[in-house]
Parts: sequence; C-alpha cells; structure tokens
Amino acid sequence: MEIKTPAKNKINILPTSLSNKIAAGEVVERPASVVKELVENSIDADAHKIAIVIKQSGKQLIQVIDDGYGMPEADLELAFKRHATSKIVTDQDLECIQTLGFRGEALPSIASVAQIEITSREVEAALGNLLEIEAGKVIKKKKVSCPAGTNISIKNLFFNTPARRNFLRANSTELNQIISALKRFFLAYPDIDFEVVNDDTRLFYLKRGNIEERTKDVFGEEVFQSLLPLNESLGGIELSGFVSRPDKTRRSRGNQYIFINGRPILDKALSNAVFQGYGNLITPGEYPTYCLFLELDPKLVDVNVHPTKMEVRFSNERSLYYFFMTSLRKVLNEVKVIPKMGASGADAFLARFNDKSEETDLVQEIRKRRKYLSRGSGSQLSLAYFQPKSEDMSEGEDIPKEMPEPDIDVQFWQIHNRYILSEIKSGIVIIDQHVAHERILFERILKILKAEQQAAGQQLLFPQTLTLSVDDFLKFKEIVHLLNKVGFGIKVFSGTSIVIDAIPVDVKVGREGQIVLDIIDYFKENQDKQFDLLEKMAAAFACKNAIKSGETLNQSEMHAIVDQLFACESPYFCPHGRPVIVTMDIEEFDRKFKRI
Repeated sequence: MEIKTPAKNKINILPTSLSNKIAAGEVVERPASVVKELVENSIDADAHKIAIVIKQSGKQLIQVIDDGYGMPEADLELAFKRHATSKIVTDQDLECIQTLGFRGEALPSIASVAQIEITSREVEAALGNLLEIEAGKVIKKKKVSCPAGTNISIKNLFFNTPARRNFLRANSTELNQIISALKRFFLAYPDIDFEVVNDDTRLFYLKRGNIEERTKDVFGEEVFQSLLPLNESLGGIELSGFVSRPDKTRRSRGNQYIFINGRPILDKALSNAVFQGYGNLITPGEYPTYCLFLELDPKLVDVNVHPTKMEVRFSNERSLYYFFMTSLRKVLNEVKVIPKMGASGADAFLARFNDKSEETDLVQEIRKRRKYLSRGSGSQLSLAYFQPKSEDMSEGEDIPKEMPEPDIDVQFWQIHNRYILSEIKSGIVIIDQHVAHERILFERILKILKAEQQAAGQQLLFPQTLTLSVDDFLKFKEIVHLLNKVGFGIKVFSGTSIVIDAIPVDVKVGREGQIVLDIIDYFKENQDKQFDLLEKMAAAFACKNAIKSGETLNQSEMHAIVDQLFACESPYFCPHGRPVIVTMDIEEFDRKFKRI
C-alpha cells in the first residue's frame, strides 16, 4: 500500500520585499502619486515653504524640499518601515484624523520601487542625517550638515519593476497629472509658499497669501473673474469657496475641487449636489468651475477608506448633500449672478434665469405656432439630397441642375431649440442642430489644415488679453500654431498671458476667449487618445464653436445647416461618432396610432 506524503504548504507568508511591491501598487500608481504622498508629509510637518523639483515628469527624479520640523536619526530610518507613523497612536486617533498622511504605507511602498536619498534635520539639532535606500534596503546612512527640514529625492521610479514603468504615459501626460495633484494642495494651503520646477523650468512660484489670491494664481485671472464667493454655515458645519456663474461654464471638469478639513477629496455625491444646485441654469455637457472648502468635526468623516485617501465616508451624507445643493442655489439666485447685457450668451441665459413657468396647454401652443413656408433654392437643394441617387450619379457628385423641383415646399421646425425636423417622402427626418453644425465645421477646418492653407481671420477692433493657468498655458503652447492656422491671431504677451487680435470668421466676436479655453480643455481631456493632430484640432474647433443645444434658429439658418450638412462627405455622424440624423417612417406612426 502506497503511503502518501503530506503536501507542501500552499499558503505562505510573503517576503517583505514582495509585500512592499504589492502595497506599492495600491499607493504608487504613477509619479503624481509619489508627489502627492511626499507633499502631504511636508504639510503635516508644518512646512511654510515647499519646493518640488521634477525631471522627465517624475520618471527620473521627484524631489521635495521643505522647512518643516524634520526628523531625528531614529525616526528617519523607522519612517521607511511598514505601518510606521507619528500621526496616530490609539484607536481614538483613528476616529479623529486631522493629518493628511497617517497609514504608514507610502514611504516603504515608494522605497520598494525606487532609489531614495533623504536628508532631514530638526531645527534645534546641529547636524542632520542622510539615508540612502535602494529597492527597500538601506545602503548608506551618515551625519550631514543640511538646512532644517527634510529634503527627499525619489530617483528612477519603478526601476526594478519594468512592467510598471512601461505602463507610464507620455511625459506631457504624467506632468499634467502631477500638476493636477499639486493644484489641490495649492488651493487647500494658501499659507504655504510653493515652488515647482520641471526640467529646470519654473512652472509655479506661489507666495503665501489669502485664498482669493491663491485661487486667482491657480485658475488664472480670466476664470477667477467669473467666480462667485460662497460662505454658508449650518449646525457647526462651514462651507466656503467659489463657484462659477452659470454663463461661464466650461466643457471640461478640470477646475472642480472639494476639500474636507483641508484634505482634497473625490466624492460623487457632493459633486452631484453641486450640479443639482445649478439645476437648469446650465445645459448638459456644461461643467461649472468650483473650489469648495468644507469644515466639520473630524469625527463625522471617515478618511480611512482607501489607500490613496482621496475617498471618504460621511456619517451624515444626506444632510451634507442638501446643504451643498441649497447653498449653491442661494448664491446662484443672488442679483450678482446675472451677467451684463452684451456678454457672451447673456440673452439666452437671462431667458432661462427668468423663466418661471412654461405653458403646457397643447391647444395654446398650436395656436401660437407660426407656419413658415420656404421657397428658396436652398430648400430645393436640401430636399434633393434626401432623395435616392439615380443610377447614373456617382458618389459625391453634385445634384444636377435639371433635377425636377419638389412638389411641395420644404418646411422646417425647431423642436425644443435642439432638433430640426422636416418631412420627407417616407416620413420625417430629425437632425441634431449641434452635431450637424459640428460635422460641417469639422470637415471645413480639416480641409484647410490638410491643404496647409491659412484660414482667413477677422481682425478685432479691441484685442483680448487672457491670463491662463500654468497647465492651460503649457497646452496652449503645443497647439498655438494650429489655432493661428484656423484663423485665430494669438501671441504670447508675457508670462502666461496671451493676446487674441484676430478670430476665425465662424467665431462670434466676444466669444473668442471662451472658445480658446474650450479648445485647450478639449486637448487636455483627449491627450491620451491616439487621434491625428489635425483631426483633433478640427474636432476641437468644431465641438466648441458649433451652435449649441438651446439656441433658437430661424428658417434661413435651419436651411443653411441642412444644405451644408448634406454637402459633407460624412453627414450622418459627428466627429465623435454621435448620430446626426434620425428618421422615422410613416409606417411607424401608423403602428403607434394602430392604423396597421
């Protein structure tokens, strides 16, 4: 009889080096994650000045220098042990966290996938201490002369995990992620000096001041002027900050920040509460800018939810939701929110703002409806494009002049200021006015760009100056040659300020600044998408300059859109793949009314 030997254990305790690398996957996603963790440590050390030095967007070097209280020799080495922290001691501390870092995972996780050099000196100490670590192991330590505070360098991130390093994006993408992470700290801590240098170029030099000055520095003068101050309180909870006017939204979620007791967080419920506060003052696809600071008892919020500490859990989430929403509505109903007449989109905004009720009686609506009959050549051309092509017509060929005129006049109706509706032989056709105009502009601009032409621009009587945020300015420099090619005339004035002295013929005077900001947003949002650069610019211009849902069109404007749409090479989908046209056969109506 064969005797089976016991199987070897299948469950083993992981080596420290391997468990640290696994933990690093939770905490260290990319260079921006490292920057976030190190800056949090500097802030918790009561630093008044923090300098961040980056090389190759953090892949080669991330250095953070602060003037905080520093660490003694014993603490310096202990800081790189798992779950070692000076910020919590008891269970009660975990229930009332008031520091940014507290889990004791970041430094050992970073050390396991990088080469580290750190010096630190307490203010009262004569000498500081240096520590060099590689792949989690201390390779050098000694006494050194150094300034008070801490200076930590993270070199060659993921050098020993090449698969992780290969997943990093282009330098421009990683740099934008770092800037995005840092902007949260800039806004949360206006009482701290920040300096950021990337590849020997200074990107930020922010001197301590008040929150208004810091918000202007981070968002740029142009955006800051569109913000409304907010200050509300309820039962010991304080909400303050800034929100944008409804007519100054952007097509990007970029500038949206919420802070809880100085901690930047991402919270879907509170973000949704902000949108609910705006209600129908903004249309779908528009995003407000906001920077909101919530102060409450630390015992009412659990920040120990996720290793990155960006997600939190509230004990009174429902109450906070309504507090956010009602605070926004109160600010947005004040007189100062109404834009001046003549500003971009003012008429449309005022109409929405003052609209207290809508007539719903169908009979009244039909009696008020005006009937338009169009008999111009444009309507005939549009109808002809709806007809099937004869066999002797090749693809893309112009409609023959001798084609019979239609038996009926073409009529267009605008539905909810969003869709253009018309009758065709088989039923009805419905056209989305925004995406139709988007397709028209896209093909026109792309043709100009591919032909290496210079689109004609119209000179502005009064050139407009825009002061951009640093990350907006960096993106602007990448695309300014394309902006000028499509008809803008834009030059750098000084620093991050630009001057617009000419605009494309399609752009309405007064909207040029917003259009440029929207195009910058588009490129930032789609920077990882592998689009052809010329197509990306054509799509950005078309998306941001096309007529919007909610704009009223007259008969000639609707005719022009339909005519130009069906002269396009691909009239059925917008550059982003959304359908432009929907048809409904008369048989479908008959089925709905039970005729068949």
